[in-house]
Amino acid sequence: MEKIRTFQQYELNKIRKNGKESGLQFEKFGRSSNIMDYSDREINEMILGIYKDSKHLMVDGGYFINVSTVQKATCVLTDISYSRRIKLDRTVPIKLKNIRNFYIQDYFLETSEKFSNSAKHKITGYLKKIGGISLGKGKYSHAYSIPNDFKTFYHGIPIDLFYPIQQYINGLFFGDDYHISTFDVVTDLTIIDE
Repeated sequence: MEKIRTFQQYELNKIRKNGKESGLQFEKFGRSSNIMDYSDREINEMILGIYKDSKHLMVDGGYFINVSTVQKATCVLTDISYSRRIKLDRTVPIKLKNIRNFYIQDYFLETSEKFSNSAKHKITGYLKKIGGISLGKGKYSHAYSIPNDFKTFYHGIPIDLFYPIQQYINGLFFGDDYHISTFDVVTDLTIIDE
């Protein structure tokens, strides 16, 4: 089961007391217009912009998309760090087993219909807020860091890059890690399996 950021009980109780003023969209996207009908986990998810019953997600920019219309996910990979002291040479393929961390600029979902006049939606902020990715450190503080834990490929791309989509979109909304399986990595790095 996916791990998501959780809020303190007093924060959830505060929302229950002030349901209409909470800013949550449970009346529009939830299963009930009464905040008392929701469990702590459901309120926690709504704070993070997740409405599983109607399949709506708040993306960066503060608007909602229907994740049932997502056709493809994309991430922009800007850099990597090595597990050993190896100098990065962008002209030579990088062995997956030598990578310690991937550094991501952004994640996007592409939908078959437009929401807020766009069919491409940035979800980097959502993934950070939920705990799916974290900010890099030091010289990588401008990017988001994903460790190379699995050291394996999924359809030609490192599976660790797909993992946030697998867990925090597919797993949360569909209960199927591969519901959205079309995934692109935009990068000028060549990563090989050896």
